[in-house]
Amino acid sequence: MKTKWYFFFLTTVAVSAIIYAFLGVKGEDSVEIGVLMIGENRYEKFTGLEAGLKDLGYSAKNIHFTVKNAQDDEELIDRQIVQLLEEQPDLIVTLGGIESLRLKEKMDEASIDIPVVFAGLAAPKELGLIKDYKSPGGNFTGINNYHASISGKRLEMLTSLVPAVDRVHVIYDSKIEVSKLSLEETRNAAGQLGVKIKPCDASKDCLDTLWKSVGRKEAILVLPSFRIESLTDEIVKLTSEKKIPAMGLYDFEAEKGLLASYGSSFYSQGYQASRFVSLILQGNKPGDLPVELPDGIRFVVNQQTKDALGITYNQDLLHIADLIHPEVQGGRKR
Repeated sequence: MKTKWYFFFLTTVAVSAIIYAFLGVKGEDSVEIGVLMIGENRYEKFTGLEAGLKDLGYSAKNIHFTVKNAQDDEELIDRQIVQLLEEQPDLIVTLGGIESLRLKEKMDEASIDIPVVFAGLAAPKELGLIKDYKSPGGNFTGINNYHASISGKRLEMLTSLVPAVDRVHVIYDSKIEVSKLSLEETRNAAGQLGVKIKPCDASKDCLDTLWKSVGRKEAILVLPSFRIESLTDEIVKLTSEKKIPAMGLYDFEAEKGLLASYGSSFYSQGYQASRFVSLILQGNKPGDLPVELPDGIRFVVNQQTKDALGITYNQDLLHIADLIHPEVQGGRKR
């Protein structure tokens, strides 16, 4: 029954949005949408958002975007939020956790009432962004990317994919609440799986320590954090030279050279968020729109990295993985 209702809901959203756009209900003026992103890695979410709105019948004539990219600078994102709120857009889309939390803080301080769609973040209720998943209340709604809750599953898949691993270095961010929640999930899973883990707080010191200490039969697990996202190239270099497997959250991490990733892609989160944007533009309040889980979760394995590591894999897991070939134009093969 729930599945039927869900697909009915999606069909209604798509059809109503197309009719809405076709009839010109939005009027002569285009809608102003502000977009907040902490860094360039999250641009794929914006690409997905644009594609989703286009598929729902919107065009550049209907919507104007003001995109604020902080280039991984926390002080800059605060200034950009203030600037964006001064511009008073009709709606704001946030592309991650830190963007959403900082925005809510500024809106609460100034008692600003603007609808906000978060295009993928973990544990929005636990972070205080919403009151309830079915009835969020307030100004925020969107996609719970579930990345904190499946951290334990990532550990299980990593150690199952590479059975020889006897210890996993877990890179987390003590300054990010979701990352700490994810570490707790990982600890619980490690206890149930009988896997040894060693947490490493995301920093240059963390990577320096790993360069000196990580060895064969060890692996790396990456937890959610924009700071860790910005370290992806360095983590890839480490795992490549040390020839150790690593599991990330996003397909872009696997595309850059980590062995695998397991989670909802940035693009799909942005695409899914477009439905919320459409519903709000039709007059729905964000507090009345239930928060959704990801439409899909991908298990990605980098074929080039897999071959280069020279280790033994669980062939059953490889069979269900989405094998990608970043060295090949187009990037993906099955």
